Amino acid sequence: MKRKIFHKSKIRRTVPEKVIFTIVFLFFIFHAFLLIYPVVWGMLSSLKDVDGYFDNRFGVPVFPWKFINYIEAVKQITDGGMSFINMFWNSTWFAAGSAIINMEFVSAYAYVLNKYKFRGRNLLYGLCLFMMAVPLGASFVSTYRIYHALHLANSYAILFTATAVYGMNLMLFHSYYSNISNSYKEAAEIDGANFYQIYFKVMRSQAVPLALTLGIMQFIAHWNDYMSPLLYLSEMPTLATGLYRYQAYVEKTSLNYPVLFAGLFICLLPILVIFLIFSDRMMANINVGGLKG
Repeated sequence: MKRKIFHKSKIRRTVPEKVIFTIVFLFFIFHAFLLIYPVVWGMLSSLKDVDGYFDNRFGVPVFPWKFINYIEAVKQITDGGMSFINMFWNSTWFAAGSAIINMEFVSAYAYVLNKYKFRGRNLLYGLCLFMMAVPLGASFVSTYRIYHALHLANSYAILFTATAVYGMNLMLFHSYYSNISNSYKEAAEIDGANFYQIYFKVMRSQAVPLALTLGIMQFIAHWNDYMSPLLYLSEMPTLATGLYRYQAYVEKTSLNYPVLFAGLFICLLPILVIFLIFSDRMMANINVGGLKG
């Protein structure tokens, strides 16, 4: 029995195409270098002592490397009486809670807008597009007054603000549910399932890949967000806010830059771990829809 051998066809490109591909390739290499270099430089700076940092800012740290800077970062970086550990906890519940709540509300809202016909449905979806066009800076004052009037500031109740559904996530969920056949919903209705059973057991379960991907992105965004906690959680600062204020102190006194960089890398560690675990899912194309053939 002869074995069939398949050869990959070689793509032949013209000279102009080769020139264009080479230019694009070099551009992306340069862009990647601009992204990676600051991270590597900051990591090396976190392993220096204060004198070594100012004497050789762009060089490799002298042995022995100062891993003790990471311990000092946990001890020294505080904000408003909050320790480093407390700020780390504030970042965790703020980022995780906001991501989970937002995904649940956006998914449910997008499902109703997509699968049920009622008066004002198009108006509600159009309102999403309008809200995306409103500059964020224009709403800071009114948002600040509303949060404080409702006593949402400086408490775990700030997570209620994550129930806001308008934005790009709503459009993505709406598009995702458009690619899920109504046959699932109709089959569940025939079997006697009610509205909640259809949504939670049939439709929402198929949107888990999108919810997980967008939820991870939401978590990263809230973890790195320092402006919102600075405005609304002044008594419960997150790690990003604490590092922002500590950076201002370091720039004013010109001290402890290695400790600052060590604190930044501790803050970066959860994001790095999440990216390494879920990078394939975040980068892969999501195959929407369920019925095939």
